[in-house]
Amino acid sequence: MRKRLRKKRLNKWEWFSVKVLNECKISGNPSPEKIDEDYGSDGQKTFEDSILLIKAPSEEEAYLIGEKVAIKNEVEYLNQYDETVEWKFIRVIDCFNLFDKKLQTGTELYSRFIRVPDDLPTGKLSSINDRDFIE
Repeated sequence: MRKRLRKKRLNKWEWFSVKVLNECKISGNPSPEKIDEDYGSDGQKTFEDSILLIKAPSEEEAYLIGEKVAIKNEVEYLNQYDETVEWKFIRVIDCFNLFDKKLQTGTELYSRFIRVPDDLPTGKLSSINDRDFIE
């Protein structure tokens, strides 16, 4: 009976794509002998959007699991200039239910609606980026 109940519960789990935001922080002093023409900061921060595939019983659980996975994926290492590079989880941005029960080529993993002013020409959409939508 227990196996049957457990199997039944697992069938109710669904696939979600969870979009998370990570930030790259670089600290420390570079080794002078390793500085080359590619070294330098352009005065901008680096962020990464990452979409995680999560199986969960609900959207709320998918958010929590996505956050746990993103935190587990945080990493720290030395770059080629001997500076410390740290990738840190910032937050879950969105969660999208994958209504397709079978994952296969062409399965939609993520989508969102973007609302823009009526007078914005379609050709200008390529200049819009996610930071325009991150609260």
